[in-house]
Amino acid sequence: MAFPFLTIFMIFIIFLFIRFTTLNKKQEETYNNFWDKEQDAENTPTKDISNLPYIKIPLSSLPMGKWDDDEIRMIEDNITELSTKRILNLTGKTNTELKLEYGTANLNVMSEIGENYNELTILLTDYGKALMQKGDYDSAASVFEYGAAIKSDVSSNYMLLGDCYIALHQARKIEAIKEQVLSMHLLLEYKIISYLDSLTPNTEDFEMNTSSEESQK
Repeated sequence: MAFPFLTIFMIFIIFLFIRFTTLNKKQEETYNNFWDKEQDAENTPTKDISNLPYIKIPLSSLPMGKWDDDEIRMIEDNITELSTKRILNLTGKTNTELKLEYGTANLNVMSEIGENYNELTILLTDYGKALMQKGDYDSAASVFEYGAAIKSDVSSNYMLLGDCYIALHQARKIEAIKEQVLSMHLLLEYKIISYLDSLTPNTEDFEMNTSSEESQK
């Protein structure tokens, strides 16, 4: 009886050895690839970043100055100030990737440009929330729609936009939000889609009721 057990034990040890060797090899390859890439990045010449497709904040298209409210005014002031800066969606790019694409000398400035984008997406979400608290769902929707247009990675931007569409009896627009979220592969994609689905549990019935309500107005 001992012989089969010993055979199985030896096979198990051999399997572990092969597995350990394979993992070590992959780890070594990953490590070497990283440093090869980092070395290439350090030697990347400085690129001209003056004509990149920077995001322009359409202040005239946002509901600026509509409400005499301290919180809303502060957010609008921050957005206005941000509109004078360079903004680019660099979400997910590592420092090595930034250096490879724009040159080592531009790393700090590109990091700042990426941070400006992150700040904008947060401000837009706060702006839309504040407008919703005023019951101004139409203005809030326009803010969230702009957030979606610049591919904000803030999950609440899309969920709150769905809330606005429900309040405005525009549930049919939720499907377009879901399609965009799925195309972007956001970190909280499942959570966003699940929430948007919960807003219209029976889409056909909901749309019929919505159309009926709108026709009666």
